[in-house]
Amino acid sequence: MSCGSARFVAEVVDVLLAAATGMLLPSAIFVPYLMEFNINTLDFPDTMLYDDAEFVNLVLENRAFFAISWGDAVTKIVPHVSVFVCLVAIGSILESEVLHVKDAPSSSPLHKVRSQRSNLKVDSHSASKKASKSCKPTRRFDHIYRLVVRNVFLVTGVIVTVLHFIAQYSTTRGDLDLIDKSCLQKMHPWFSQNYSCTVVKYNCYALGVASPPSDALGWLEREALRTVVFMHCSGFVMPESIREFPLLMGIELWNTTIVRWGEESALSAELHPVMLFMIMSYVNMTEVPTGILPLPSPARLTDLEFSHTNLTALPDSVADSWSMVEILYLEHSLFEQFPSVVMKIPVLSELSLIDNKIESMPGDSLVTAASTYFYDLALSRNPLQELPDARSETFEVSLLSLEFTQITELPSWVYTSILESVSLGGSPMCEEGRNVSLTSIEVCGQDENSWDPLGGERFPIQLVQQLREF
Repeated sequence: MSCGSARFVAEVVDVLLAAATGMLLPSAIFVPYLMEFNINTLDFPDTMLYDDAEFVNLVLENRAFFAISWGDAVTKIVPHVSVFVCLVAIGSILESEVLHVKDAPSSSPLHKVRSQRSNLKVDSHSASKKASKSCKPTRRFDHIYRLVVRNVFLVTGVIVTVLHFIAQYSTTRGDLDLIDKSCLQKMHPWFSQNYSCTVVKYNCYALGVASPPSDALGWLEREALRTVVFMHCSGFVMPESIREFPLLMGIELWNTTIVRWGEESALSAELHPVMLFMIMSYVNMTEVPTGILPLPSPARLTDLEFSHTNLTALPDSVADSWSMVEILYLEHSLFEQFPSVVMKIPVLSELSLIDNKIESMPGDSLVTAASTYFYDLALSRNPLQELPDARSETFEVSLLSLEFTQITELPSWVYTSILESVSLGGSPMCEEGRNVSLTSIEVCGQDENSWDPLGGERFPIQLVQQLREF
């Protein structure tokens, strides 16, 4: 193979490898998730968002496609730059070959044969010298190449293989029964000192305890844990070790009675920089635990969901502690008064108070609201009599849900500030004889499934319940 041909093949191989690394593999990961995305609701299906492992995979796997830091952006650009450089080199090779063909003297076939016969020895000797100069490396470089470069690749391959087998098949230390029952998604990173698990479900009932002990999470690799679920705990005390997991994305409590979640085990902006969500379902607590009222709060903690709790009020401190919260669900609880403090959260865009005992809203609750836009404001299944007459001039709501309330008349601002629809199914306004005068934004629906575009409740309790069996 000539020197030019060898270089051409090498450049083509480099292009294929760089394209596979920079485009094909990330796309193979990203496209299946893209197909699941609902363009109408701008959301993924609940089966993906609320599944213990699916959500973690959604976040972690798509980091191969999106840049999450400037350093990551630089490394993701490298394969594309490599493709560009190699294509330029291939173009240069092809162009030089074309010019070489054009510059070659034209002659008859007979003349070419005679010329080749007469100059065979000279041409062979000349070609040999040129090939030696242009294609073959010097003896010194050849010696370095053989002794260093090949050995480096060989040693690197051996090291990678050994590290892989050590990570994959190393002996697990700790309580194997606890690990098997608690770890939902195992990982095998290099150099880990403890057991690597991204999703942990700690079932107090299955383990025969009322609460996880202080060292309940001690067997876990600190950099691996992303989501932890505590379930069926009759006397729950949050372990202090929860503050030792810097990459924790979410915490969920299910069917649990909280005895203590104090400052010693509180969430922290410094210790939990990537915390995304907190979920409490079927949780018995007399007040919001101080452990989820940190100052400052984790910068990415934007999703708080409470369902089937005995909460009756929120402390004033939530306005500061939850200042970054965008989604807040307080469903199936015991609120008798509208929690006006939540309207002080500046970035709140989804608020659900479905199925409480709220009969009225303060007159200024929409006037002084720190957030001027709500994608979803759900007040369904409350004995709510009326909405406030006043609201700020910039206040807007896309979806307002008032199913099964006692509202008989809507204030005038509803017809100018609601961007999509007002769901009124089950309310007096949808009674036969009255619904004929409704406007295009007022929706009664034909059955329970068509009243609310987002469903009867925002937290999919029936879906999650299947994952939380004893």
